[in-house]
Amino acid sequence: MTAADPGPRARLILPPVLRSGTPVPDGFPLSIDHPDVEVAAGVLTSRVTTPVVARVAAPAAPGASTRPAAPAPALSARSAAPAAPEVTDTFEVTVLPAGAPVLLAGTRRPDPDPASYAPRIAFSLHLALATPDGAVTRLNDDRGVLFPRAVPAGRLDTYRVRTLTDPWVFAVPGGYVVVASPALSDGSPEPPAASAVLLFTSPDLVTYREIGLVRVAAGGGVRRPRGVYDGARAALVLWWTDDEGRAWSSRATTPGGPWAPAAAGAPMVPGAPVPDGGPGHVLTCALPLDEPAALRLRRRYGRVRNVAVRVPPIEAPAGAAPGELPWALLTYDDGSTARRPVDWDPASLAGVGWDRPGEYVLTGTVRQRVYPFPFVVDRADPTVLAYRGRYYFIATDDTDGDCVSPKQLLIRVADSIAGLATAPDHAILSVGPGNAATTAPAGTDIAGCFWAPELHVIGGRLCCLFAPSVGAADWTRVRCHVLRLRAGGDPVVAADWEAPRLVLRADGAPLQRDAEHPGLSLDMTYLRDGGRSYVIWSQRYVTDHIGDAELWIATIDPAAPWRLSCDPVRIVTAEYGWDHPVAEGPFALRHGDRLAVTYSGSQVGPTYAVGMIEARSGADLLDPGVWTKAAAPVLGTGSAFTHWGPGHNTFSRDEDGLELVVFHAHPSITARGRCAALRRIHWAADGHLVLDQRPDEEVAPHLRRVRAAVRVTGPAARR
Repeated sequence: MTAADPGPRARLILPPVLRSGTPVPDGFPLSIDHPDVEVAAGVLTSRVTTPVVARVAAPAAPGASTRPAAPAPALSARSAAPAAPEVTDTFEVTVLPAGAPVLLAGTRRPDPDPASYAPRIAFSLHLALATPDGAVTRLNDDRGVLFPRAVPAGRLDTYRVRTLTDPWVFAVPGGYVVVASPALSDGSPEPPAASAVLLFTSPDLVTYREIGLVRVAAGGGVRRPRGVYDGARAALVLWWTDDEGRAWSSRATTPGGPWAPAAAGAPMVPGAPVPDGGPGHVLTCALPLDEPAALRLRRRYGRVRNVAVRVPPIEAPAGAAPGELPWALLTYDDGSTARRPVDWDPASLAGVGWDRPGEYVLTGTVRQRVYPFPFVVDRADPTVLAYRGRYYFIATDDTDGDCVSPKQLLIRVADSIAGLATAPDHAILSVGPGNAATTAPAGTDIAGCFWAPELHVIGGRLCCLFAPSVGAADWTRVRCHVLRLRAGGDPVVAADWEAPRLVLRADGAPLQRDAEHPGLSLDMTYLRDGGRSYVIWSQRYVTDHIGDAELWIATIDPAAPWRLSCDPVRIVTAEYGWDHPVAEGPFALRHGDRLAVTYSGSQVGPTYAVGMIEARSGADLLDPGVWTKAAAPVLGTGSAFTHWGPGHNTFSRDEDGLELVVFHAHPSITARGRCAALRRIHWAADGHLVLDQRPDEEVAPHLRRVRAAVRVTGPAARR
């Protein structure tokens, strides 16, 4: 690596945002145009408690004054070059008060037990917020918020995990840039780290766009990359140390480059000190934030808690008792709201004279259905469906962690969701000769597994989508099948279901990558949107090599849901450290004009987690470009959510019409069988889906008791 030009060596660059109390490097006298901002005893100081924007003039080199540069005299052919004129840089700096929060960025140290927090998960961007009193709030339940994309591994549908180390976040006009070192799945330097860095951009530190690897050096190592926006010259500046400990830097006008040849030396950039991360954490960056930015992060990555409950006043004319009393309105600390029914005290209701004018007070309790965990032991991939006035539960039998050997497809029915926990099982399909799908070739009898059964009403008929193994009880032989209930049939009666049908492509071929890459298909789900019927499923090939599991989508005719009506399209690749090498268990949820599809990733176990893709309802869902994928899980194992490896979720509604997430998890890190769980979901103020809200966060216990003012108006009703 050679120094192609002086670059930003030994030059002072002031970041766009600084906090009052930040030390300024010696030898750089500053000229500030704002009356409330000064440099006193080498410290940038603001005398006000609100952010202020100041123009700060600084010499480009230490020891120089901040006078404007004088015009350079003309040179004759024989004259010696005069000394370089003094150059002044002017920066526009937002100076935050001394009490402003600071964003801490870094990674976590992997847990000694990789089942708890593996390196491929730990080496991702983790965020926290610090306040001057020393308090630190770990965001996103101390889980990663940004993972780099995996790298093609040279085999079809196969990727190698990429992680990141030494992340550094810096402010730029209109958002932020994240620079980090590329690393292998164990956190060790990736070969490209000899000359390149990873770059991401973000408008808000919530959503990110990966620029990818950016080459900034010719070799020699790029370690501990750092960055700053140079407002005086409208450029991004990166600096780093090489393998010999020497400093280098480069600049560009946009993150994607082109980047200038590396120059020896690094700029001097004042900033907040980076505290020690403590056990389990490696902090590499401290960035002051204004309150709106910090609040946005708290709302997106913090816990969402109920802070107020009220019931609107009730007014009714005498003699006309309302048919339904109002629900309670719940308010949360992020500004979001929700509604819940109220169980009114019988004595309180009896005390209201609905036929007599007057004022009364009703008292009651906010209804909160809390489901125990485990809800059903040793049942994975669960689905709950309300059908013809009753509730049905169907899931994978995972007794003692063995989901391959089960011989039957089991279903339960009850008059309430709570009743499903203890309802008896009914077998609707069993292994044995002669049970092969009507669309399957000879010799492919259903032999086990019965994975991921889902109940859907398709074309007016109840269907069960599931993936049994065919020919032998072997996970590599599972294939998507459809059972359809006969007209007027009872879902818990085996004879009332039509024979199973193997799902095939439009041309009659099996669901597989191609003839040279046969494999398995599983976890099929159904959705209808924009007047079209779709199925989404997971598939991977199994030859001398096993490909990564990916999600595919296609349309179907609801009259024959076992036959695709178009060529399949891939919409999800397991490309992040948290979901590699499996993307499976898709299920759709509509929210307004948004269509969210959750899916599960990683190997089944404690690191299993739920991700999400999203599109606008009415879009062409066969176009991969309409889908946006979250770069981090929306549900995973965390300290505030003590279910290990939550995943393979579906959605349902309870008896009050409130949305539920139904999923499986391990009750402990050592438990073998996966167990079914249910929780209500919440939509946060910024629109993100909350799947891990605890019951005490959903309804604060001290707020469950409510009162409602009742006013009965008009003349007394005649008796």
